[in-house]
Amino acid sequence: RLFVRLVKGAYWDTEIKASQVGGYPDFPVFTRKLATDVSYLACADVLLASGDCIYPAFATHNAYTVGAIKALAAKHGADGPAPSSEAVGREGRFEFQRLHGMGEDIYEALAAAEGNRPTQVRIYAPVGSHKDLLAYLVRRLLENGANSSFVNRMADAGVPAAELAAETRHLAAPERQRIVVHHRVVHPYHAAVEFLD
Repeated sequence: RLFVRLVKGAYWDTEIKASQVGGYPDFPVFTRKLATDVSYLACADVLLASGDCIYPAFATHNAYTVGAIKALAAKHGADGPAPSSEAVGREGRFEFQRLHGMGEDIYEALAAAEGNRPTQVRIYAPVGSHKDLLAYLVRRLLENGANSSFVNRMADAGVPAAELAAETRHLAAPERQRIVVHHRVVHPYHAAVEFLD
């Protein structure tokens, strides 16, 4: 099976800036978190439905996303160990991935809930030159320091658990299907025009 890693928003700021500097007609990424979240789950659903040829890896530090992936896996019969003929050195039909030093509580709770048949969790660390590594770590700090960040909200005792676990797909109801560019993100064409003026 082909190994496919699904990440959410990993290079968002770089893609936005490259589009603005290049004066492209549009962005290659969503400019609203809701659209990114819904797209991630839609992609996860397709990957899990293709378990005969794809081994999906879901990189996330978000408890709601972990729960949604587990529910999608159960829907597709992919929750639990793979038959020995499919395993090829892997314990299950998919895995989660987390950055070293992040998400420990979420994955410890998942392992405790799953008992003796836990979903595999791969722990990774960034590797690269000083220039690349520093930029990566700054992005992670900004991402997780944002007030809207799941990691930040989870640490806030004032945010109810029910709110943290809230389903995001209902926010993209039919009357809201047209998700427009965030008003604070300068459109690539306008950024290029302002630069040239």
